[in-house]
Amino acid sequence: MWIGVLHHVTGEHVWALDACQHGPLADEREKEWIPKGSVAHDALSDIVLNGRWLKQVHKYLRFRSTSELESFHNHLLMYASKRNSFTFPVYEARIFLAALDYNSHCSRQPRRRPDGSIQYKKQFNKKSRKWSLYAVKEKKDYSYIEDIQRAIVKKRVSSGHGMPRLSSKRADDPRKYGLLPDVPAPTTEELLNTQVSRVHGHALPQK
Repeated sequence: MWIGVLHHVTGEHVWALDACQHGPLADEREKEWIPKGSVAHDALSDIVLNGRWLKQVHKYLRFRSTSELESFHNHLLMYASKRNSFTFPVYEARIFLAALDYNSHCSRQPRRRPDGSIQYKKQFNKKSRKWSLYAVKEKKDYSYIEDIQRAIVKKRVSSGHGMPRLSSKRADDPRKYGLLPDVPAPTTEELLNTQVSRVHGHALPQK
């Protein structure tokens, strides 16, 4: 598709290995086609057939913006901040709640003023040191939480079992592995011979 530009600009829309993907063109044309082998065509060939560019062009042809993914990751931090530590079940529950919140409100429409115009808010970017505008969205509706609460209670009542006071760790719970250092643990005897007390400055007592 990319190399076919060299054929298209000369007026050649079907060639040996491929063809242009556009529809029929108008018969009358104000500008002339670029002659093949001309100075302009050779200059364009140097750009289109640049080896370094051809190695990267597939990334641009299949480019997708990651802005929505970044927005979702920022939303996760609202429920599971990196400043706090959570046990695995608590962290997993917070991630589920964040996903429910995001999926329920990601399609909100922009908030509008009484005259029908979209309401914007100014925001300053510290990195670029520039002000920008972003549309203020409608307020969130958390009515789905009551439906989830009713479903949880119904599930518990219909299960026929009471609420367990103690719960066993799941098979995939990483807490059962404990601390996983990348240095193999020495024997207790080796540590007794090498470790020095920070208080007294000599080896730890063995008796």
